[in-house]
Amino acid sequence: MPTADIETLARREAVGPPAVGSHELPVLRVGAAEKADEGGDRDWTGFSTQLTPGQLQAALSGWWRCDPERVVRAGLMAVTIGQYVVAVLTGIDGYDGRGDGRYRFHGTLAGSVTELVTPQQWVNPDAPGADRARLLLGRRLESESGGPVAYVRPGG
Repeated sequence: MPTADIETLARREAVGPPAVGSHELPVLRVGAAEKADEGGDRDWTGFSTQLTPGQLQAALSGWWRCDPERVVRAGLMAVTIGQYVVAVLTGIDGYDGRGDGRYRFHGTLAGSVTELVTPQQWVNPDAPGADRARLLLGRRLESESGGPVAYVRPGG
């Protein structure tokens, strides 16, 4: 990655309180998209700007180790690579479990970045929470967890 791009990202604005909301914000921390090896209902896992919105929604909706009730209570999930929000799932109103502590969520891909450095984003205007997705996409959001899902509380 060019030094200028790294410097641009280092100066990126952090997610502010209106985007975090008044309750905790679940954050799914993923890597670059890879072919899914589970043989299920998705071809990919992780994030890539090359995936279609349908592929991206399937790649990000599950199967993740987490507390599913906390995610449903929030109703949305920010998706990050490193410290940057690259996608937002909203309208999360349920989940499926497969008995091994991993869950898949029922929701909508509200938006994603199509280019992180500049930044450019795609937002589904019909998705619930599209305005909140706009507040999150492309911004820095620090989170820590021993698993793929972290929970950011209002005020840090």
